[in-house]
Amino acid sequence: MLRISDLQAFVMVADLSSFHAAADQLNITQPALSRRIHKLEEMIGVMLFTRTTRQVHLTAAGRNFLERARKIVIDTEESLASLRGASSDRRELIRIGCLPSLGMKLIPPVLDEFLKRYPFVALRVLDMNAIELVEEVARGTLDLGIGMYTASNPNVQFNSLAREALGVVCHQKHPVAKCDALRWRDLRDYPMASNIQQSGNWLKIQRALEDEAIQLNWFHQVRSMLGAVMTVQSGDGLAVVPRSAVDVLGIPGLVFREVAEPTIHRDIGVLTPSTSMQTIYVREFVAKIEEHMSSLNW
Repeated sequence: MLRISDLQAFVMVADLSSFHAAADQLNITQPALSRRIHKLEEMIGVMLFTRTTRQVHLTAAGRNFLERARKIVIDTEESLASLRGASSDRRELIRIGCLPSLGMKLIPPVLDEFLKRYPFVALRVLDMNAIELVEEVARGTLDLGIGMYTASNPNVQFNSLAREALGVVCHQKHPVAKCDALRWRDLRDYPMASNIQQSGNWLKIQRALEDEAIQLNWFHQVRSMLGAVMTVQSGDGLAVVPRSAVDVLGIPGLVFREVAEPTIHRDIGVLTPSTSMQTIYVREFVAKIEEHMSSLNW
C-alpha cells in the first residue's frame, strides 16, 4: 500500500540530494529512510535514485515521478491543514527574519504568490540585523532568514543566492557624489555614520579595510541603516550601505557610489536551521524567495 510518508521521504531526498540531510529533516534514522525509499521503489517497480558513496541523483523515472509525488504530498498536507483550521483556531505559521533592505524588495511579491496558494498559512515577519539573524535561526526561533551569513554556525545552513556591492551614500551636493572613481582611502577625511550595535555590513567593511590598513572616520553614531541615511540627508557625511538599501528607501537627493581598493561585496541568501525539520510550507516559501532573488538585479 502506498503511504504518504514514503512519498514525503522521496520528495525530501530529491530536494536535498542527500539521504543523510533528508533523514535529519524528517527526524528519522538513515536506515529507516532507505527502507521507505526501497519500499516505494518496489511498489512502483522502478529505481528512483542512483546512489554513490557521496552523491544521490534522480533517475529518469525518478525525475518523471517527482512532480506527481510532490503534488500528492502538498495536496495531502493542504487538506490536513484545512481540516485542522475548520475544527479549531489553529493555523500553520512560518517565522521569518530578514534584513530590512532585502525584505522590502522580496517579501511583498513572494507573499502575493504564496498566500494565493496557501491562504491558511500565517506569517510572522521580523526585521533584524545580520548578526541577530544568524543567532535566531541557530536557536530555532526562526524557520528561515533572508540576509547575510556573518559567522560560521553548525546549526545554520546558508544558501548564497546573490552578491551585492557595498558602497557609500551621500547627498547629491556632497563632493563624493561627483566622483566616478572612488577608493576607500579617499574617504578617510569625511565623517562616516556607524552603527552603535554591530551590524553585518559594518563588520564586513571593518575586516576588509583592516587588511588594507585603512581607518575611516567613524564620527556619527546611529542604531540602524535608516538612521545612517538620516545623517547624510543634510549634506554632511557619508553612510556605508548596500546598493539595495538606496533602491528601497527611494529618498530624493541621495546618491550611491561604489568604492574600490578593495571592492567589498556581501553574499546574500537564505538561512535555515540545520537541526530542525522544515515543513513543506517553509520549503515552498524558501523556493519562492530563491526564485525571486535570482531574478533581481543586484
